[in-house]
Amino acid sequence: MRWTASPTRREISLIIFSLTVFALSYNIDSSIRLVGLTRQNAVLSRLGLGGRAAIGPDGRRLPGARDALEDFIYGDWAWDAEQIAGDGVERSQAKGVGRHGAMWVGKREAGPVTSRSLGPMTVDQAFQRWGDDVPHTKLVKHVPGYTVIDNIILFNGSMNIVTDDSESFPSLPHMILSTDLNQWRTLSPQQARHTLGPSGGIIRGPTWMAADSSPDNSTLLALWRTYSSLDPAMGPEGTTILAPPRRLIFPYYGFFTDRNPEHADVTTRRQRVVNGFHPELVKAAFPFLTVMYYSDWEDYHKMEVPFVIERLVVADRTAAGYGAQPQDPIYAAPFKMVGPSEHWWEPVRRTLATYFEAYGAKAPKNVVTYVHRQSHTHGLRLSDGDHTALLAALQKMGKDYGYEVHIVSNIDDETSWTERLGSIVRSTVGFLVLKFPSAHRDVQVMLGVYDSDLLDCVYMQRSQHTTLMEFFPPQTFAREQEIVAQSLGMRYIAWWNDRCEPFLRFVASLTLC
Repeated sequence: MRWTASPTRREISLIIFSLTVFALSYNIDSSIRLVGLTRQNAVLSRLGLGGRAAIGPDGRRLPGARDALEDFIYGDWAWDAEQIAGDGVERSQAKGVGRHGAMWVGKREAGPVTSRSLGPMTVDQAFQRWGDDVPHTKLVKHVPGYTVIDNIILFNGSMNIVTDDSESFPSLPHMILSTDLNQWRTLSPQQARHTLGPSGGIIRGPTWMAADSSPDNSTLLALWRTYSSLDPAMGPEGTTILAPPRRLIFPYYGFFTDRNPEHADVTTRRQRVVNGFHPELVKAAFPFLTVMYYSDWEDYHKMEVPFVIERLVVADRTAAGYGAQPQDPIYAAPFKMVGPSEHWWEPVRRTLATYFEAYGAKAPKNVVTYVHRQSHTHGLRLSDGDHTALLAALQKMGKDYGYEVHIVSNIDDETSWTERLGSIVRSTVGFLVLKFPSAHRDVQVMLGVYDSDLLDCVYMQRSQHTTLMEFFPPQTFAREQEIVAQSLGMRYIAWWNDRCEPFLRFVASLTLC
């Protein structure tokens, strides 16, 4: 038979048989499972046909096939669906504890994080084609300088309010200082179709904008107060229907204050811009929040595609001045919004207290914290004599009544943010938090020199006797801390002029109760 002759039936059978054996051998694991056997089968193991170990849902080999090397690499911990791996304490770990110092929270404790942060949307829903039906802008809530607005469209250097009823919106100077890449304007639907086109991107979820021309320590407070007005039924445990804010935009601030050094890398230390809050605070109290600056804002406008901001909360202290009455402080504007209960700040306070493991049943008792500013070479502070007397009174109270006393500075180089805020949250907060036994009831007192740092009073543990005391120098008085304290249902006492010595006698009388 010539070599070019057609294969015989016997040769075809051999080829098919060889290919079958090859396919089965090459995919031995799948082949064994196909006939209902597993690699743990004793007969197959003796024949050397165990193949590769099957992988369980936790990413490890099944228990019968694990060896010492795998246990050494992966460990022998337990694993349950939707739970952090571990047998007990590993499933809930405080910050700074354990081998890597990581903070672990189980899904049951954290709640439905994915659904709250991402919502029901998918990754392919970041673009919308609206044709001639351009999304209309809706004014949700407003007082001068503080506004909640839906479906405002940013495009090519402008923020566009699309409406056929411009009279229903306040004048632009009452909403925002409109300038540069944050130039606001009103468009009719017809103008919007011509200017914005038939499609654009969607910036989903709540977006905050701090449009102040200068930084202020009350920025986060004012933005949350404005936003929380949308949920008037907020309860004492801080339960709320509000979705967490996803981004905070500073359209006028750069991330750094200095120029980018030549040949600099990511490890080069540079001076961050002062934006009114500590960078670690926003990460602990607002874990879903991304902070964006001028360069980020500029990127959106350079893309030449309109972006619809689903919900925008704007705070602008300059704009608040246009609509305020002469006798009204500018910072009082967001506190005039109808709706929030006195528990409006509780969701934020609860998040920070949980971060420090000081919420609910874990909240410690009998902790006193005095946050001083004596190291400042400028600005307000207690006299050295009054400061020394106050320290002595605190130390005596701690010794006589078993209180845990913390003395911390408001300067980061002296006291880290973690130590300072951890002490404040664990007590009742602020420059000084005193808890005295008086007629079988707790009295919470916070005191400090007139300064914006007293806004930390919002993180104190709440009770019906919680009190904020504020010292003012001669010829100086401001109501900012009073407005904040009263909005939270706290008592407020202002000490003005030569009142420090009477206060020290007041402290002494309380410690002797």
